[in-house]
Amino acid sequence: MNGLARRLFLALPILTSALVIAWLLSPRLMDGLICVLVTVIGSARSLLRRDSWTSADDLTTLRLGFIVIVTALFLADDGPGFTWTAVVLGATALAMDGLDGKIARSTGSTRAGALYDEAVDALFILILSMGLVPLWGPWCLIPGLMYYAFHLMSAFRPTWRRQLPKSLSRRVIAAAQGILLLAAGTPIAVAIPAFGVLCVAAAVVSVLYSFGRDILWLERRRAAS
Repeated sequence: MNGLARRLFLALPILTSALVIAWLLSPRLMDGLICVLVTVIGSARSLLRRDSWTSADDLTTLRLGFIVIVTALFLADDGPGFTWTAVVLGATALAMDGLDGKIARSTGSTRAGALYDEAVDALFILILSMGLVPLWGPWCLIPGLMYYAFHLMSAFRPTWRRQLPKSLSRRVIAAAQGILLLAAGTPIAVAIPAFGVLCVAAAVVSVLYSFGRDILWLERRRAAS
């Protein structure tokens, strides 16, 4: 099956099914529009690309479908924090992130596929951050906005577009963001506020450290060139 066929017969049905489930979970018009927006932001660029489509992209699409459903659960729940159903589905989406990386390494990956995976990761962190604002306050948005702020600034700062060296700590911090933010909204965190605040604080400090270190590296390369 070629790339276009896989997008038509695998990716689109996955996302359509996720939107239908999201509508059943939260049938309010605004909630439905938000879920559609999440789907478009996460997938539009990759579904329209000309590069080849791989098995890792299929899994990334499935992960995005889970994220759309989690978004609907967040919107449908008027209580503080995340329900256990949302937590379990969110944890599944986070676990799938590691799996599609393994598939990409074993079957071959593309630059477009890596960008797709990165965009879905960033979108989920933003959704989790926004979901925590009613619980712990606006500072929870910091982890969710850092990726977008960095890329916005790179449009005006060409040196920030350089390829960064591979870093284990960067990968660990990126993976930890979702775990920490999801944990900060669990019923356990609601019952023990200190735990929730600590999780958010750890996410904020680690993401500021990671981006700050990379920005310093980029600026030093610019000064040395």
